[in-house]
Amino acid sequence: MPDDPIPTVFAMSNPLHPVSQQIRGHGVAAIILDDIRWQRCHIKAISLLPNILLRQEALDQNAAEAILIRDGFATEGAASNLFVVSGGILATPSTGPFLLPGITRDLILELAETNNIPHCEKNISRDDLRNADEIWLTSSTKEILPVTRLDDAPIASGQPGPLFQHMLALYQNYKQQLRNQ
Repeated sequence: MPDDPIPTVFAMSNPLHPVSQQIRGHGVAAIILDDIRWQRCHIKAISLLPNILLRQEALDQNAAEAILIRDGFATEGAASNLFVVSGGILATPSTGPFLLPGITRDLILELAETNNIPHCEKNISRDDLRNADEIWLTSSTKEILPVTRLDDAPIASGQPGPLFQHMLALYQNYKQQLRNQ
């Protein structure tokens, strides 16, 4: 490394389109793929080629997102964080070098804490995903998306679940409160 490196500044802007009510009402499909990314996924960098390739593989299989598995446990989506609801408990993988913690992920955990929704950070296995009552994907641009199909099989009833509906209302209310300040 040089003694005095000069950083490169990169800025990009794209129009942000809200997720449609139809998608929120029906949910999205996801597939499980092996996490082929490097060992420092918690570092936000513009070198996201593995993420792009994984997401493209999901799109090629008519899914909105790829849920990534490393060493038997889910890490995150190719472009999102992951939540699973089982037995009334909201769970998300723990932060560490294999996932990029997101602002929306942190807000969901904060809203769960504030509203007495049982939640935890823990390892989530492939079986945990397949047997979940609900699966959500979160990101700043998509907010909260319910996954209703995983690897072409329905999650629970195949419809967005009640905790998703409750959290979405809490999330939208939170945004409205910020706008009113």
